[in-house]
Amino acid sequence: MVTRHPEVPDDADRDHSLLITEAQQRELLAFLTTTEFELREVTLQVLSETPIGRDVAEQHLAELTELTRQACDVIANAVTVEERIAHLDFAAGDLG
Repeated sequence: MVTRHPEVPDDADRDHSLLITEAQQRELLAFLTTTEFELREVTLQVLSETPIGRDVAEQHLAELTELTRQACDVIANAVTVEERIAHLDFAAGDLG
């Protein structure tokens, strides 16, 4: 028996109406994470020169982090094509 990867949500928490490939899922998660990191760096460079700017940057980045977390949760909760295929039941006579 194959055990569920710890980062894969329970089936009850998944949105089975969404369907993407594992590659798309990986690419989207990497894109969001990289984009958040780059925006964080640029924001801090531009706004952190003054105490007020630093406060504004920290507030903005906290909102960005929460938005990124929510987006990553949605993407991780999408059922992948590979998972859908893995759960199909084929009768022995159906294969050929």
